[in-house]
Amino acid sequence: MPDVIAWRFIVFTIIFAGLLYLQFYLAHRQWRKIKGQQTSEIDVGYVRMEDYFAQSFRRKVKEWLQLPSTIASDRERTILKGRETIRVITGGIEFGSGEQCDDILVVEGDFACGSGCLFGREILVKGNARFGEGAQLQSVAVDGDLALGWDVKVARWLDSTRELTIGANCLVGARVTAAGIIRLGPGAQAGSMYAPQLVTTGWDGTFQSKETPEMAKLPVIAFSEDAIAAREPLEAAGFDVKRLIQLGSDSWLYKGDLRLLAALRLATKLVVKGKCDLPDACVLEADIHADGSLNIGANSVCRGNLISGKDIHLGPGCWFAGVIHADGSLRLGQGTRGFKDDGMVVAFAGDVLEVERDVAIKGKLAAGGRVIVESAEAAKAAEAGRA
Repeated sequence: MPDVIAWRFIVFTIIFAGLLYLQFYLAHRQWRKIKGQQTSEIDVGYVRMEDYFAQSFRRKVKEWLQLPSTIASDRERTILKGRETIRVITGGIEFGSGEQCDDILVVEGDFACGSGCLFGREILVKGNARFGEGAQLQSVAVDGDLALGWDVKVARWLDSTRELTIGANCLVGARVTAAGIIRLGPGAQAGSMYAPQLVTTGWDGTFQSKETPEMAKLPVIAFSEDAIAAREPLEAAGFDVKRLIQLGSDSWLYKGDLRLLAALRLATKLVVKGKCDLPDACVLEADIHADGSLNIGANSVCRGNLISGKDIHLGPGCWFAGVIHADGSLRLGQGTRGFKDDGMVVAFAGDVLEVERDVAIKGKLAAGGRVIVESAEAAKAAEAGRA
């Protein structure tokens, strides 16, 4: 009987070990396949370079042009690379309305197409490029000016070494980058946009500080133990001093929702454990971080970073000079300016980033969802409501 029990235990142990190994079998098999192989290097440029896709495509084209080619005409040659066909066109080319092309195009001159054209692969243009209304394309890299007509659809990315104009209601699936200015028409959408200047319809052509002489006279709020003890100036501004807690030498926490009563100059970093509403014409010298929504009143000056665990709304005529990060949606009101002297600014939304008319920034707009420029219809409705 003891021998039978021993054998039963051994059999049970073997079966249990087999079942346990089955849970790791696929991982073990994959490990054996790659055992001893050299790991591939990670291209850090993917996250460091805004125009990574365009630069990568340009490098590939440079390599492709060294491959054997077939002369199709006195102005065109063809390169076959696997299943890909690369058409190299000397000089400029213009496609008529409704034409289609499924080849990779390399145009050594200017490019133009009429309305409703369809391009299924990438395009590199060594001159200027213009796409007619309703065109559909994959990706475009242009070594000159690039202009999209009304309602153009771009599946992936756009890049220009000079100016880039995106017409009304255009849709770009991923990045838009330019070495010059990017002009955004009403209703334009993209995943992200980056340029020395990004402007929407109605821009007055200026970048200047929104701070007025009157703002120099605003009461200054700088949290300290003495300021908390004085109480009256803080309570007059809308703070409940019992909710203020010092986090560090230059930062304080406010427990609960904060709604300030009058314009002021806030000189200390502040973390709000709730939603935060600031009146018009405030000056924010330091960072504001709100767990809830963050609403900045019209014509305010924001020198620090603005961070929210939900939504952020900048009222009309605001100026910001740092990073704006909203986990939810972000709206930049009409007349907003974003720039600083020593670098680029960034505005990011985890969901949707909405941009109204006459917005101009030097830097980047990006969103986990979409960056959407206010449509012409919405702008008219807003103007009528303000009237």
